[in-house]
Amino acid sequence: MALKGTKAGEGQAIISLREGVFYNPEMELCRDLSSLCLGAIGGKLSVVDAMCASGIRGLRYRKENRNVKSLALVDTSSRAVSLARRNAKSNKVKCRCARADACEFLRRNEFDFVELDPFGSPAPYLHDAAYSFRTKKAGYLSVTATDMAVLCGAHYAACMKNYGALPLDNEFCHENAVRILAGKVVLTCAPFNFAASPVFTLSHRHYVKMVFRLEWGSQGAVEAIKKLGFAAYCPQCCFREAARIANKEKCPHCSHQLQYAGPLYTGLLWDEPVLKAMLALNAEQGFRRAAQIEKLLRTQLSESKITQYGYYDLHVIAKKTGGTIKSMDAALAALRGAGFAAERTHFCPTALRTSAPHEKFLGLVGK
Repeated sequence: MALKGTKAGEGQAIISLREGVFYNPEMELCRDLSSLCLGAIGGKLSVVDAMCASGIRGLRYRKENRNVKSLALVDTSSRAVSLARRNAKSNKVKCRCARADACEFLRRNEFDFVELDPFGSPAPYLHDAAYSFRTKKAGYLSVTATDMAVLCGAHYAACMKNYGALPLDNEFCHENAVRILAGKVVLTCAPFNFAASPVFTLSHRHYVKMVFRLEWGSQGAVEAIKKLGFAAYCPQCCFREAARIANKEKCPHCSHQLQYAGPLYTGLLWDEPVLKAMLALNAEQGFRRAAQIEKLLRTQLSESKITQYGYYDLHVIAKKTGGTIKSMDAALAALRGAGFAAERTHFCPTALRTSAPHEKFLGLVGK
């Protein structure tokens, strides 16, 4: 929120702010990465920001990417729409500005790229977003969720209600959060004969951001559903696995009672060519957080090559096992030296992702 007369600059856009119209400067990194992702996927895209507020996200999409052929800015607030229209004019961006409910607007219109950036859960808007692609062969759905306490398991009942999934409140709850969100998107798009698959995933502070590629076809939609499953976790020794069917009661490592989460998405969270294209664009854009973005994207590119579910937080492993654990660099070296893939993860600075089986992992990272 900002007072009338103040301005904010991000990327290639400079906007006016107004009291009563939401603007969060802490989401600049999210908007940077979202703009890079949109540019990286190519094509010629009609774009809608269905909850535009000041218009900053949509205006940046249009100004920073040549592949945006048209833009619509939508909000239920007349004050927001008025400000978005003024900001579009001052940034010399031609677009449609409409005061409308996001769901109603999406039911009446069609776009190639739909942006959903609500306050809280995007779940109530997913059905109409999926419907908006009804005559398309392909499209992109960009979704932000800020209800992290729900997705990460602190509010169990709300996660069941909003996402139809059991959460897990553990050391890799942020990965569970994106996989629960992805599972909801896959399940919502499938009845419309769309296979939804993530091309970009970000977990940062109080939110998660995911961009999905939607491809029309009943068989593809079925295959997407087959990537849903359940995560098993042992709170005693940190064993974890993801499988289509929850078929174990006891931990195979220590025989402790397992906990479960799901249904959730068990497939890949990133598209490698998209990440590489984002890196190339980041080098050209000159964003003020370019160095931070490059480091983050390179970490994601490395971890995207490891398909196993769940990352290991070395601090938690040390606490749970009661032993002494190698440093991050030493643990990575030990795992790689034994022939396993091992990389840092952007989800947590004290965690790593590896292809090593659980028992092998514990043996290699212990001192």
